[in-house]
Amino acid sequence: MAKNSEKNGTDTKTDIISGDMHGTPLMKQYATWKAKYPDAIMLFRVGDFYETFGADAVLAAKVLGITLTARNNGGSNIELAGFPYHSVEVYLPKLVRAGYRVAVCEQLEKPITGKMVRRGVTEVITPGVTSSDNILEQNKNNFLCAIHTSDDKYYGIALLDISTGEFLLSEGDWSRIEKTVEAYEPTEILYSKPKRIIKDQLSEKFYSYPIDDWVFQHDYTNEKLLNHFKTISLGGFGIDDMKLGQVAAGAILHYLATTENNNLNHVAKITRIAHERFVWLDKFTVRNLELVDSPHEKGKSLLDILDATVCPLGARLMRKWLLLPLKTHQQIEQRLNGVQFFVENSTLLHDIQKNLRIIGDLERIAGKIPLKKINPREVQQLARALRAINTIKEDCGPFENVALDRLVKPLDACLNLCTHIEVTISDSPSVVLLKGGVIRDGANKELDQLRYIVRHANDILKDIENKEIEASGITGLKVGFNNVFGYYIEVTARFKNATIPDNWQRKQTLANAERYITPELKVIEEKIFSAEDKIRDLEDRLFEELRLELLEFIPQLQSNSSLLASLDCIGAFAQLATKNNYARPSFNTEKRIDIKNGRHPVIEARLGVSQKYTPNDTLLDANTQQIQIITGPNMAGKSAYLRQTGIICLMAQIGSFVPAESADVCILEKIFTRVGATDNISSGESTFMVEM
Repeated sequence: MAKNSEKNGTDTKTDIISGDMHGTPLMKQYATWKAKYPDAIMLFRVGDFYETFGADAVLAAKVLGITLTARNNGGSNIELAGFPYHSVEVYLPKLVRAGYRVAVCEQLEKPITGKMVRRGVTEVITPGVTSSDNILEQNKNNFLCAIHTSDDKYYGIALLDISTGEFLLSEGDWSRIEKTVEAYEPTEILYSKPKRIIKDQLSEKFYSYPIDDWVFQHDYTNEKLLNHFKTISLGGFGIDDMKLGQVAAGAILHYLATTENNNLNHVAKITRIAHERFVWLDKFTVRNLELVDSPHEKGKSLLDILDATVCPLGARLMRKWLLLPLKTHQQIEQRLNGVQFFVENSTLLHDIQKNLRIIGDLERIAGKIPLKKINPREVQQLARALRAINTIKEDCGPFENVALDRLVKPLDACLNLCTHIEVTISDSPSVVLLKGGVIRDGANKELDQLRYIVRHANDILKDIENKEIEASGITGLKVGFNNVFGYYIEVTARFKNATIPDNWQRKQTLANAERYITPELKVIEEKIFSAEDKIRDLEDRLFEELRLELLEFIPQLQSNSSLLASLDCIGAFAQLATKNNYARPSFNTEKRIDIKNGRHPVIEARLGVSQKYTPNDTLLDANTQQIQIITGPNMAGKSAYLRQTGIICLMAQIGSFVPAESADVCILEKIFTRVGATDNISSGESTFMVEM
């Protein structure tokens, strides 16, 4: 997704709203909506298909590998490419991953013969604005970013993950902005059209999109923020003095509104990125230490080794912890105390991790509630997650430990909500609400009655038949059906002299029979014919009522997600410490790094069973040994030694045990590395060897 907007947005769009697009009524309707979203590929719902037209069709056919055809449009041909509507979750992610914006234009009413179906754009999906599981990466946030500057020297930046509700803000010179972008890796970056300098300074790997300059005005964006958070001031968020950052944040809210994302109840706060709390890691250090990515096809990053988390929300937090090591000793010790506790209580950790797997991605499920994207199966999963949270609290109850209590005691299992979901949603609900069978039997009397009618229609008609036989004495009558009269009572000629009840109405005379209808039969007929539609409408209403109830619990669900993510990361550190014989680091105030028998965690993990990593000591001291010069032949391990020293210090400051016999280190404020750019450290290949 390294494309920029100039490659797939405004500069390459074709003006398909030309004269030949105004031929048929359908194309007139299409042209109206396309004019509102000219730089997005429009998926236009036509019956059971999503169609694309004109330049969109040419592009979609190329990206998706679907057939490009043409249709007559009022005397001229126009390109056409489409796919079945039920395949949208297959094709739409391909367009977004390729770096394109997609507008989905749906049919807003049931088709009626002779009448044009009303349509409207229900959502615009962009690389940075999506909640689809088929597009999102489980172990990474999907941040939409905006950057603003007034003088090209000092900048404001905001980041929002619409799938989780996380909203962040910061300010600084370009080096700080660049570091923030590299750390959070937004999938889409917004900037003011006249501020081309922002785009020019960004790495080519980031997708960027220009929006109108008038959006980046403080009065407008400040009003957007105040209205969203329903406050009279932003002081409570600690960002009152960050005017440039506020503008960037308000621009994000504006952009979300233009993409039909107006239900953002889960975006309940905006948090200042406190750079002073974190170790400075420039992009070269992140790359050279191979913290989150390896430049080699089969290489391993430090994240690959450390990420022993068991649920997606923990994996996302692990990535952040790794890129934002702490500088506050107290916070580091809090994490280390948690790791120490689980190292000493491995059975409890095993039980907790078992339940964390059940909990899954609670954070993103919560994020789907206000967006109206949560499906019945995800609601059922929410109940399972809450039960698992309750089990974690019960399992931890007998243990008295400050580090454990900090993460577990504040958890809220929301048991009333959990029970309500369990008695409302069926055991095996479909993902799609319209398929039915979502609401449990017994949850609603009216729904139960309608389902009884559908399931027992033949029995009901048989009862009516027996009842009429008993009342009339005509033993040969039968209840039948045809498309003209619906349900009827048929009396054969053998009973032509029988007395017909007064409430029977003759509808048809046949050679060998007479057919009648009764008021009761017509009432039952109406119930049977309309039951399926009523069931569908009622299930839809009941599910929406449940979704509205879920909205009230979003703060608890988000708080739970944050605590569980930390619990997952602490547990992962403990598991690695036990498995790999890592030691708890200690911290000094004498500006000393004293590592005994240190190892490189990535290289060690890649060694075979018969191989053993040769450990090394490191001693750096502000008074006696401030610098070391490392020499040796090719493949002697110089780069590995340099990197392992930085990695051990970094691991200590994210709250992890470290690969060493012991490590007594000082709190570092910055880590810089400049080592061979082309070596493959995890596979034991030096720069010289790779280049040769």
